[in-house]
Amino acid sequence: MSGTPLARPRTFVYIDGFNLYYGCYRPPAPGHWVRYKWLNLEAFCDALLPAHDVTAVRYYTADVVNRPPDNRQSTRQQAYLKALTTLGRVRIVKGHFLGPTMHWMQRCDPRSVPLGYSVQVLKTEEKGSDVNLAVDLLSDCVNDLYDCAVVISNDSDLARSIGIAREHYKKRIGIVNPHAHHRPMSRSLQRFAHFEARLHENILAGNQLPDVVHIGHRVVSRPPGWR
Repeated sequence: MSGTPLARPRTFVYIDGFNLYYGCYRPPAPGHWVRYKWLNLEAFCDALLPAHDVTAVRYYTADVVNRPPDNRQSTRQQAYLKALTTLGRVRIVKGHFLGPTMHWMQRCDPRSVPLGYSVQVLKTEEKGSDVNLAVDLLSDCVNDLYDCAVVISNDSDLARSIGIAREHYKKRIGIVNPHAHHRPMSRSLQRFAHFEARLHENILAGNQLPDVVHIGHRVVSRPPGWR
């Protein structure tokens, strides 16, 4: 469907999970925002886009690998992903991690050590999420499943697929920059956006899952560090 936007367009939301995480829950984001990680993605998207009929939410992530000194990362993430399975409009799409592997990398501050001095670091690389998001956005577009696509990411690698949906299929495009409080939207994404939805603390705080989520005869609970 194309042409003039509908009063309440059918809208699919595509969430780059790690982009959202690093934009909202890691420095320089406010430290107390960590309590909003138990996010109800359905309610969050409805609140973020009140003029839209949000019919599907795609959440792109990968199973994290525990890294010292925190050996509970995987446990917390799996609890959250299980809680998300109770939301009927949410579909989780997983990529994968490579590593962790050891790398020698140059220090970025030459004032403290001689120029060229290197340190050994532990590095993991997430693969697949951006590709999965781009492919799904275009597949859903070609099959005319939405009138409007909203992408929650600031990853410029998504620009080409977003541009095709807008320019060739005449879909409306919204962008949400999870890093907006400290970094402007990628210009590559901005040029394809019909609108930008603003992500602010009240939307995160007001759309949390219950502390205890029932899944059949089992329950999962909000991790203590996320309270």
